[in-house]
Amino acid sequence: MKWGNANTLFMPTGLHFKRRMRKRFFKPAKQRMQIQLGGFYRGLLEIAGRPCFIGITGSCGKTTTAELLVAILSQQGRTQQGIGANTTDYIARTILRAAPWHRFCVSEVSAHKMGVMAKSAALLRPHIAVLTNIGGDHYGEFRGVEATVAEKVKLVRALSADGTAVLNADDPNVYAMRERTEARVITYGLSEGAMVRGENVSCAWPRRLSIDVCHEGQRVHIQTWLLGEHWAYAILAAVAAAVAAGVSLERAAKAIGTASPIASRMSEHATPDGVTFIRDDFKAPLWTVPACMDVLRHAQARRKIIAIGSISDTPKSHSERQRAIIRQAIEVADKVVFVGNYSRSALKARSGPDDDRIMAFPTLHEFDAFLRDYLQAGDMVLLKGSRRSDHFDRIVLSRTNDIACWRHACQRDRFCHACAHRYTAAGPADAMPVC
Repeated sequence: MKWGNANTLFMPTGLHFKRRMRKRFFKPAKQRMQIQLGGFYRGLLEIAGRPCFIGITGSCGKTTTAELLVAILSQQGRTQQGIGANTTDYIARTILRAAPWHRFCVSEVSAHKMGVMAKSAALLRPHIAVLTNIGGDHYGEFRGVEATVAEKVKLVRALSADGTAVLNADDPNVYAMRERTEARVITYGLSEGAMVRGENVSCAWPRRLSIDVCHEGQRVHIQTWLLGEHWAYAILAAVAAAVAAGVSLERAAKAIGTASPIASRMSEHATPDGVTFIRDDFKAPLWTVPACMDVLRHAQARRKIIAIGSISDTPKSHSERQRAIIRQAIEVADKVVFVGNYSRSALKARSGPDDDRIMAFPTLHEFDAFLRDYLQAGDMVLLKGSRRSDHFDRIVLSRTNDIACWRHACQRDRFCHACAHRYTAAGPADAMPVC
């Protein structure tokens, strides 16, 4: 049997050819067919008058907003959910699963590339469009906030005059979009001018996020299971979208109070030895790091450790990213740990040879070995990284000996707890076949 070079990770050449053909020809053809069918079926649903389509976009918070909104709407009627995968072909699949007996259909809408939003918006044709915020995600594609705004506003512009735009009043780039649509506008935020306004936001672990929500003279208190004050905007966006869909403030508040946190988005994992891990390792744009620091700042823990993996979506060099993070983290954490190929450059920020507040480990396996001896009951560890690059969930699985794979260069775009190779013993240097 012949084997490929290192770039194919030792894959048999015949199998590699089949997969390349499937990826280059068959998969795109299937996606085009799904989009065409989805567009045709969406027109039929428009004639039927059901369901109400809701699109959610933004640089951060889309999934949590969508989950909270679905928790609310599912109490009002049958709701079709398309969350997590948010490209045009996945939106088409969501539409094809919808039916006239569904009252609502909620879908995230991605703007990861130029031109994608226009296609997705034309396919979804939302009755309600929700904008969470504008940040530095997908910097390699957009190279700036202005281009990101120009792409995401296309979802708002796709609304008809009888639609509703739900906009973040505290984000100037989002708030300005109210001038770009003829649809009704509902704003949300913490500022005085927001139509759906949040007050008395509080979160200090182990206490979870609580918030008062005000709208048209009404006020409700919401105690959530979410961790981090930054999730206040996801709550307000979901409530505002629910109000746009005709749900009362009280019903929305009650549903949010029972919603669970989303795994890998500031999700809590307590281990049998009394250590608490906070995973924020779905993605790690540099602009989202301050929210993690804020959680650590208010947390009540014996010791606080933050682990930093791959930080993305910034023109800064690796050393510049590290210095920016250290300036924030050293004030709120007992240890700041960098993990990965470029981690050792962070050690230059140490104040002296005896300063062990800043640490670096080239591999996750070495970091895990350190934690086994270092951690004690009552400690909190916040894991900030990327699902594809860092695989930080291995650290949590390791506390219960529930992982055997420690491959350093694994590029699987999935979490380890859902990987078929999770129990296959492998060291950091072992090659990983592509599936």
